[in-house]
Amino acid sequence: MFDLLVYLVKNRDRVVTRDELLDNLWKGKVVTDAALGVCLKAARSAIGDSGNKQTVIKTFHGRGYQFIAEITDSTTDESQGNKLDPVLLDLPDHPSIAVLPFANMSGDPEQEFFSDGITEDIITALSRISRLLVIARTSTLGYKGKAIDVKQVGQEQGVRYVLEGSVRKNGNRVRVTAQLIDTTTGLHCWADHYDRELDDIFSVQDEITKKVTVALQVTLTEGEQARVYAGGTDNVEAWECVVRGKDLMERHIKEDNIAARRLLERAVQLDPEYVAPWAFLGWTYWEAARWQWDETPESSLDTAFESAQTALEMEKEQPDSLTLLGLCHFSRGELDQALSMTEYAFTLAPNHAYITAASAVVLRGAGRLQDALRRIKIAMRLSPIYPMWYLMVLGSTYHLLGDQSAAVTTLRESVQREPESILPKPWLLSALIQADLKKEAELTTADILRVEPEFSRAIWIQNLGIDDPAVATKLLENLATAGLSE
Repeated sequence: MFDLLVYLVKNRDRVVTRDELLDNLWKGKVVTDAALGVCLKAARSAIGDSGNKQTVIKTFHGRGYQFIAEITDSTTDESQGNKLDPVLLDLPDHPSIAVLPFANMSGDPEQEFFSDGITEDIITALSRISRLLVIARTSTLGYKGKAIDVKQVGQEQGVRYVLEGSVRKNGNRVRVTAQLIDTTTGLHCWADHYDRELDDIFSVQDEITKKVTVALQVTLTEGEQARVYAGGTDNVEAWECVVRGKDLMERHIKEDNIAARRLLERAVQLDPEYVAPWAFLGWTYWEAARWQWDETPESSLDTAFESAQTALEMEKEQPDSLTLLGLCHFSRGELDQALSMTEYAFTLAPNHAYITAASAVVLRGAGRLQDALRRIKIAMRLSPIYPMWYLMVLGSTYHLLGDQSAAVTTLRESVQREPESILPKPWLLSALIQADLKKEAELTTADILRVEPEFSRAIWIQNLGIDDPAVATKLLENLATAGLSE
């Protein structure tokens, strides 16, 4: 609080935005309106504020919405209160949800802990899904025990969806109901109930939390593939490791790749017969080999092969594992085997976005650019909240097809999605050179070297698996023109 006061005093000659307070002082932690109001009044007193009204822009870290509110002077009439005016928040551009406190319908106050535990566990589990904005429990606790209007909750919390539910205990049985509501329409998107024996109350909580979370993933983010990944184990911790590991893996940043690997290794330890972590663990090794994030990339590629084969021994035609094996062949320059396996995986799971997008990578490398373009667009339709690398595949395919305007626009967005990932930056740089956007190309070159000071265009082109030597040469020339070393 003192640091916030000092910051305001130092900036007495200009209006300080809420965004600055968060970025400079709290590193993404939410500053409550009450705390901000106290600090503003203290700061005004310290600097001899004139009493004129000030405007503060309030931006919650990572949410993508803003509102303008007046902070009134401390001499304001007490009857009006020294509070921010009521506000309505804009919706972010990706799925967002508030989990309301589950109601205890048992008529037994001692069972309150069970309903509170369900609520908290669901919020915690949902918060691990990277492309889903989840409101903290402290922000929704005020709705407990009250009759609520879901549309109003949506506006107050800035979310598209609300999950509400109830818990009813009768003897040694418990029924938990849950329903997902669209706050913009008031319509139900999904609802279900769960009846369980309370032999182990914590196991019941874990099981119900998992089922609700998977159902919401299917509805809001991942589609049916979320149910596939969850269905292979009864170990909740192993499943949570897969959820968290997969999200980290899809960021395509070296440090996140390492963290994902640790989580997936933990999942394998917890349930060695669970197929999903074996496949995703192999993906982390494949990517580390492809971008030489490990000191021994050949050994990492071998480990990726072994992980895929282990998964396929447990489930013969597992699409994720077949795709991984195909990409391992791709990295070894064995294009025919790569095409055969990734296309077979696609026929097994044509509605699986991740597998569809991966097959587009191999098609692009084989020079089948129109097929690659169609395939990556299918993947993006299957997963509207797609990861950064889908955009990279789309933009790079536009680039190779000669549509530099579409390539630059798409690859810019890809870079913006994950600014610390090296993957889309060389593609953007090459497109900028061909589009003759020299100033932006200079900035992009500097950004590449910032993220990866030892970047090598020769290694980059080798790892892309481009089958046409003329295309590979042109890409190398573009990066050389931009000033990147061999």
